[in-house]
Amino acid sequence: MVVHFVKRVKTISGGLEQGGDNFLLLRFIAAAAVIYGHAPAITGGSGPPDIFVWLNWGEYSGSIAVDLFFVISGFLITGSFLRRQHVADFVWARFIRIMPAYSVCLLLSAFLLGPLFTSNSLEEYFANPEPYAYVSKNLPLKTDMAWDLPGVFAGNPKRTTINGSIWTLPAEVRMYAWAALLGLVGVITTRWLFNAVIVGLFIFGLLYPNDIPLVPMSEYVRLAGLFATGAFCYINRSRIPIHGGLLLATCGIAYLCRSTRIYPYLFAGCEAQFVFWFTYNISWRCFNRFGDYSYGIYLWGFPAQQMVAAIAENLPSLLNALCGFVVALFLAAASWHAVEKPALGLKSAPSALMRWLRRELASR
Repeated sequence: MVVHFVKRVKTISGGLEQGGDNFLLLRFIAAAAVIYGHAPAITGGSGPPDIFVWLNWGEYSGSIAVDLFFVISGFLITGSFLRRQHVADFVWARFIRIMPAYSVCLLLSAFLLGPLFTSNSLEEYFANPEPYAYVSKNLPLKTDMAWDLPGVFAGNPKRTTINGSIWTLPAEVRMYAWAALLGLVGVITTRWLFNAVIVGLFIFGLLYPNDIPLVPMSEYVRLAGLFATGAFCYINRSRIPIHGGLLLATCGIAYLCRSTRIYPYLFAGCEAQFVFWFTYNISWRCFNRFGDYSYGIYLWGFPAQQMVAAIAENLPSLLNALCGFVVALFLAAASWHAVEKPALGLKSAPSALMRWLRRELASR
């Protein structure tokens, strides 16, 4: 595969104006990295250490991949709101992107995967309230989520967790709520006001990390900051440079500051710069024709690895990651073509309904 680089892109605005990007490819790689990062824990620690841990970056690949997801999400969601500028359309678009595939994943995990891998009899399994609670408790995307199904993966090294990846989804929808709120009061549409609010929220988060509205868990604070970083990059897209030399310099400085308190912020800056450098400076765009499998891979990666661990319990971590990725990719492709893509076809349904209602009312 030959990769070409676009040398003329100097800012994020320039990247947007060139009419193409590699967000799909980057999200696909990030979803695969989550699977790779989970493999040592799922297999009980067998195999070589995580590459980023081995390189002494202080973060493992799964955590870095989630960071990239939230930077990308903050950037794209902010752009999505500005293109619509209608909260109802925005909320509907986010709902149909997240909930159909997530709902199917919960239902299939509880009522197909569970019965196939439980150590209980089918009669005992379906008589137990846990499969039904797994769906009803996780579907609202609250922070108090259900992780287990009766007798499923009981012998796996990673206990009985069915899907350890979905913990980030409640954080994601809360960031959507923040975007809708800021958009509703006009903050997103005014750059100076948005920047002032973001700086204020950043300072508030540093001083009172446990009191941020809609961020009820300490684990969400970092993700909220990364989402806000992505949003900041979109609002200030004409002023944010994209340059490989700047990325390397920031990474070098961050690496030298690993033992300091500013390291997490420098590292987040490296992640954000990498997102836009990769997205707009690599011009190989053939991947975009395949569809967006990243969300499905993220949803199904952990269950796929747990299934592989249940079938081949002594498999080394890298083989578990590879086999889990193949299974997750198959399920993600099915999810995209059977669930996600058809659901996205309904994105304009509210607007179409409103136009129809206006025509009906006008004809009376």
